Amino acid sequence: MIRKIAFFAATSMVVGILGGCASASGSYTSNEKFTSSIVGPLQKKAYAYQGIYRNPVIIVHGFLGSNLLDKDTGKNIWGKFSSEDSYTIPDWKMRALSIPMARHKPLRELVDNTVPNGALNTVEVNFLGITFKENAYKNLVDVLHEGGYQLEGRPLDPGKNYYTLFQFSYDWRRDLRESAAKLHQFILEKRKYLQKQYEALYGIKNYDVQFDIIGHSMGGLVSRYYLRFGDAELPAENEKPVITWAGSKYVDRLIILGTPNAGYLDTLLEMQKGRSVPPFPPALLCTWPSYYQMLPDASTKSVVYKSDPAKAVDIYDFNTWVKMQWGLASPAQEEVFKILLPKVKNRIERRLIAFDHLKKCLNRAKRFKRAMSVPAVPPPDVKLYLVLGNAVKTTRRASVDEKTGAIGDIQYGPGDGKVLETSALYDRREGLKTWVPFFFGPIAWNSIIQLRAAHMGITTDPAFKDNILFLLCCVPTTRYRDLIEEYNKR
Repeated sequence: MIRKIAFFAATSMVVGILGGCASASGSYTSNEKFTSSIVGPLQKKAYAYQGIYRNPVIIVHGFLGSNLLDKDTGKNIWGKFSSEDSYTIPDWKMRALSIPMARHKPLRELVDNTVPNGALNTVEVNFLGITFKENAYKNLVDVLHEGGYQLEGRPLDPGKNYYTLFQFSYDWRRDLRESAAKLHQFILEKRKYLQKQYEALYGIKNYDVQFDIIGHSMGGLVSRYYLRFGDAELPAENEKPVITWAGSKYVDRLIILGTPNAGYLDTLLEMQKGRSVPPFPPALLCTWPSYYQMLPDASTKSVVYKSDPAKAVDIYDFNTWVKMQWGLASPAQEEVFKILLPKVKNRIERRLIAFDHLKKCLNRAKRFKRAMSVPAVPPPDVKLYLVLGNAVKTTRRASVDEKTGAIGDIQYGPGDGKVLETSALYDRREGLKTWVPFFFGPIAWNSIIQLRAAHMGITTDPAFKDNILFLLCCVPTTRYRDLIEEYNKR
């Protein structure tokens, strides 16, 4: 008993010395964890502010992240699903989801009636007459709304006079350079809208409106291309990319979430085997130019030969795809080709069309990768931030049977379940024979935040919410530093 009393007395003395009490408040020793942060009065005031010193935000969604519909009939192509979509895909929908294929026509001219119709904020699934909804980009929108941002199209909150949050909706099937050019037009449109609001409310004419862009997954690639090259065309095959930073004229901060900057392996796996849910065959996936542009970079050595693991497979070489019989080069996809090319009755002609499309997509992807891999530091008034997930086993490397083209022996690494940590960072050490302790790559990040979250779960992580709102609402960009200096002089 005496020993117990002495123990409790000693413990109380230690707690008293270090913290004064055992509760979290005022204690040096508390190990408590909390599910939410306390927003102080200064930050609340920053959240409530609407004016020229708050940059508007544009969200650029990722792969599969926008609704698609038929522009003539309004029929849903992507975004609303039934239970049948989990195990079958009708011929009409397969044709509507594919990018048209035709010989001797550039990819930009291969257009159809399928168009984007708003970001996929929620996914709707109808099962036996009951509609279930799962949040997609709604989580990110809700976080930003807590910071005072007003989403275009929604009713304005009391005291708010104009929209400050915009969602850029684009066709995720198409060439990413093409989407970057559309982003440019979107920015000019929203800039004009805000300049009009600023003139009416604050008497400021032609204000130099700049945006903070949040790009998730593929959206980070679209945004990063835009920042580097604006709406310019890809450099020619034999032309060295010259980074102009044309997009920096309108972009103050670029925040990238879970983006496959060095590509990701699942693209190749699905282009060889297809997707199970929804049941997309390889030939359908392989009509999408954007998918090739997210293949793993050659430098990562993500795909090696089974007979020689030290030798990387050139997955951007047309002859490799023909030899391995992958995607559009697979004879096993003949029935799918009949659906995608119903007017072409000759089997050989269908194969030639498929080969032509494959060659164009690979060439385009190779040029896109080269343009995005040039090391460069952005202008000093532009900041680059990265948020990535590193707590989920993610496909890292695979081997190919040189005789059959079969891909197997999958290895895993840390990531968000889709994108490797090293890919998001664009860590050039991956694939190198020599090792250095510090990561390096072509992107000069200003800050990197690692979260224990999956690919879409990044935006629901409490740490993401706290950091993103503080960054956007309370951290001044370079162009507003003069404002801080003026306050310091007072």
